[in-house]
Amino acid sequence: GDEGLCEVAKECHLLEKLDLCQCPHLSNKGLIAIAANCPNLTALSIQSCPKIGNEGLQAIGKLCPKLQSISIKDCPLVGDHGVSSLLSSASSVLSKVKLQGLSITDFSLAVIGHYGKSVTNLMLSGLQNVSEKGFWVMGNAQGLQKCCFVSGDGLVAFAKSAGSLECLQLEECNRVTQSGVIGVLSN
Repeated sequence: GDEGLCEVAKECHLLEKLDLCQCPHLSNKGLIAIAANCPNLTALSIQSCPKIGNEGLQAIGKLCPKLQSISIKDCPLVGDHGVSSLLSSASSVLSKVKLQGLSITDFSLAVIGHYGKSVTNLMLSGLQNVSEKGFWVMGNAQGLQKCCFVSGDGLVAFAKSAGSLECLQLEECNRVTQSGVIGVLSN
């Protein structure tokens, strides 16, 4: 629970990686304590924590300037405000962003596209309130300029999730092979 996580926060100021999985008693209070006491946090994973929401993530965004990897899955209280505050942090060095089964909207995708200047690994899955407009805005924003890291497998996965895609422009994607292009066309 929060009391235990607060104790970890008080004593482990050098904490770099935190994995919170299926912790039904943890709330924003525990996560805020981590944010306030663990400035060296580089990786945070939160999965199936029904009481953790935007307030805790906002604290992480403000107080953990070294955060490089964030993974949030199946947390019903996490919304656009929490995700956007993580990405819009001025000192953001986030390179890995994984969002699954959340109630975020196109707004979060727009923020990722605008502020995700360091993002090289992005996974979006099970986002029921996100539309193609969100992907369009994310792709056209100036933040995500790392096409050289896109592989054929990533391109195929994207094509499968965006079945009604009408236009795709690729530039300087050195890791995309012929089989990747064929895989996109077949989807």
